[in-house]
Amino acid sequence: MDEIDLDAVEQVLRERADALDLRLTGMAAPPERGSGISFGKRVGDGTTEAVRRLTEVGVGGALETKQLRVLRALEKLEAGTYGICDSCGQPIAPARLRFAPESVLCISCARR
Repeated sequence: MDEIDLDAVEQVLRERADALDLRLTGMAAPPERGSGISFGKRVGDGTTEAVRRLTEVGVGGALETKQLRVLRALEKLEAGTYGICDSCGQPIAPARLRFAPESVLCISCARR
């Protein structure tokens, strides 16, 4: 791991974890009072709102998955195993870690 600045990686991962936490917290906030929209038979605001909320559910799921990867990478940093694949135990390519520091799988295992 001498090719990677682990302190810089930790800083990037902590910033990403904070940003993801903030974004997920904002998505989980209850709607403002009086913003309820009824979903009737006509296409309009209600339908648009329903589609927007369904989209947010998908985005939220993807953000939660990314958050788990970031937190796992931070755990690996603390344990001294950062850069080692969680699946096969082989080193993760430094180029992959520079591009995606939250990677906990090598390219081969991630493809599976």
